[in-house]
Parts: sequence; C-alpha cells; structure tokens
Amino acid sequence: MARRQKNGVRTVRYTEETLHDERKYGFYWYEWIWQLLRPLSIVLISLVLVAGVGMKGWDYVYSHYLMPMNPADEVTVPFTVEPGQAVSTVSNALVDQGLLRNSAVLKYMMDFQGLSYRMQPGTYDIAPSMTVNEIIDALVSNAGKSQERSITIIPGWTVDDIAAYLQRVGALKSDTEVEQFKTLAGDAARFMEYSYAASAAAQAPSVGQRKYQLEGYLAPDTYRIYNTASPEDVLKTLLGQMEIVLDAAFNTDDDETEYIYTEDGDIIEVTPPPRIFANPFIDDRDKIITLASLIEKEAKTGDFAKVSAVFHNRIRLDMRLESCPTVQYALNIKRLALTDSDLSSESPYNTYRYTGLPAGPVCNPSVRAIEAALNPDQAFMAEGYMYFCSKDPASGELQFSKTKEEHEAATALFRPLWIEYDRQNENAA
Repeated sequence: MARRQKNGVRTVRYTEETLHDERKYGFYWYEWIWQLLRPLSIVLISLVLVAGVGMKGWDYVYSHYLMPMNPADEVTVPFTVEPGQAVSTVSNALVDQGLLRNSAVLKYMMDFQGLSYRMQPGTYDIAPSMTVNEIIDALVSNAGKSQERSITIIPGWTVDDIAAYLQRVGALKSDTEVEQFKTLAGDAARFMEYSYAASAAAQAPSVGQRKYQLEGYLAPDTYRIYNTASPEDVLKTLLGQMEIVLDAAFNTDDDETEYIYTEDGDIIEVTPPPRIFANPFIDDRDKIITLASLIEKEAKTGDFAKVSAVFHNRIRLDMRLESCPTVQYALNIKRLALTDSDLSSESPYNTYRYTGLPAGPVCNPSVRAIEAALNPDQAFMAEGYMYFCSKDPASGELQFSKTKEEHEAATALFRPLWIEYDRQNENAA
C-alpha cells in the first residue's frame, strides 16, 4: 500500500489485499455478521413470500369452498336426509338449498374422517351461518327429527277405528287420505300379489258382501312407519305382519311326536294324545279370522278359549251364533243394550238373523283370539256351555250358561247395567 501526502492530505491507494484487511479490521469489521445474516434474511423473506401466497390461496379456498353461505344469517331451516341417501346426494341438496358452497368438500371431508356411514336420516335444523364442520356434526349427531313415527293398532279395532286413529296421530294427513285408506281396505284383490292374507280375504265366497274386504287382516301390533308413508304403504305394513301371525298360528307341530331326554341320557318318544275336537275351520283361514274377530269383541277378561267353546258348540248344533258385535258392526253402533229392532235388522253380518258365521270379520283380532278360534276350551265344550252375556260392562266379565233359561235369567239380571253403561258413555261423548 503506497501512501503520500499532497498539500497536507494523506492519500491512500488500496490493493486487493489491503482492501480485504481494511474490511476485516477497519471500517467494515462487521462483514462476518453479514455473512451470517444474509442467508437467514433470504430464508425469512422466502417464508414471508410463501406465507403471503399461502394466505392468498387459503383466502381463495375458504371463500369459494369452506366459508358459510352467510355468516350473519343464523336462522335455521329444515333440511331432510331421506333413508338410504348417499352423502353425495345430500351434499348436492345442501348446495341446492343454499346451505353449502361446494358439494365435493363435504363429501371428501366426511369420507376422510370416516363419518359417511354415521349420517342419519332425519330432518335437521341447518343455518346459512354454519361451517362445513358444523353441518357435518349435525348430520352425524342423531339429532335429526325422526322420519319415522310409532303407531299402535289395538286388538278389536275396525278399519274405521284404525283410520280415525291414524288421522288423529298424523299418519293419515287429510280427509282425502282417510278416504283412500278406507277405499283400499275395501279392495283385497289389489294386495293379492303382496299378501297371502289378502288373497284369503279376496277369495272368500262372501267377499262381495263385506263392508271392508281387509277387515280382520290388519294385524294389531306396534309399528314404525315413515312419516311419508301413503295409505297403501300403511296397509301393506299391517298385512305383512298378518302374514307372520297366520303362519305362526296355522303352522304348528302339535301333532308331531316329541323326543325328550331322561336324566340318564335316554331318549323317550312322547306321542301327543289324539285330538278329541275336530275344528271344522282348521283349513279355512278366512273363517278362522272371522270367528276370531267375534271372540275378540266378546271376550274382555281373558275368556277367549271359553267364548270360542260356546261358539263351536253352537256351530256344531247348527244354532245361530247370536253375537251382539255382529249387529253393532252392521249398524255401526256401540250400544250394549240392543233393541229388538237392532237384532232383527237386515244384514249379512247379523248372526241373530242368519245361521253360521257373519259375512266377514267384524274387527281385527289379536293373536290370542286367533289361537282361541283354532283351539277352544274342550273341557268347557264338553260341559255343554251354550250361552254367555256381559256380567260387568266396565270390566268385561262374562256370565256363562248352559241352558236358554239360565241365559235369559242372566240377561234380565244384567241388562239394567248395560243400559246404565250406555247412558254414561253417551253423556261422556
């Protein structure tokens, strides 16, 4: 490095080596710090740029796919998921109703989280302010209003009773649907391909005389039906259960040999005793259902087999059944105390006027009544009971008699109770 003075001013000339030394030890002593900060600065600047791009991308994704339709609108609207609907169908429906921005996002998120199978049918309250995750939580929370309702058909109800009940609970939603239900209940042939029970009714010789051709074949039970079920759907459900009831009642193994084991492990054959009673209707399901409907209406306290015994005794002797429920059904009345005019009324249901079974069932009987029609109390039959009447209208307790004189005396004794019972019911109505 050469130095000289000119006019008292020192002049410095740098070589590459002297410049390096100057920076290292002189004014540029911090070069080593820069060597450290420079790559760090590059990394930080790169991260800022990446973050900026990422935020921009996130803003785009959020605004186009994940953002609630209207964050300020928290008013919920009902959204229904039908049974069996796929997630993609539900996603599209949410988009169509303005509750979701993109259908694919919800489907992918539910599939990724393994939640698709947990989506439940029902009606959910969804708001435009809800995020995708909030909508998913709602759909898998089981909080939807059920698309099904429970209905209970009571033994002894008629088609008219069932229709009135279904309208009362909302299963039949209008007078029009009630009339459709009744019209369909009068057309057993419509259900023949669906139900063997309906076939039995449709092929009965007296089917043309019946008020409702499906009367007796709508099995009393508790059911779950869809809120959207049509009158025809409801009838199919009840007929389907009747298939099960009839199969259980008629397809028994009572006459088959049983095998039991002794304590020593030996097998003993047990042959059931021969049947003393030959049921004349054993091969006619329609007649059994008809008889069971009478038993159902007459027996209130568990006397099903005894009532059946009386009816079978009268049938065996070709006597009129003289069952009050047949008259009540024909005239559409509820009174217990029937008049002479009632008892002589013209109707193919009137068993006071005509011998044998009525034109058809007068209600929808229970399993117990059907079993009693098939298996009357044989000891009671053998004792010769031929009559019964109501002893206590409130409880349904019956008075059984063997002779006509005993029956007429019982009728005279208890008739005032029937009249008072009718009066109380009339006032209550």
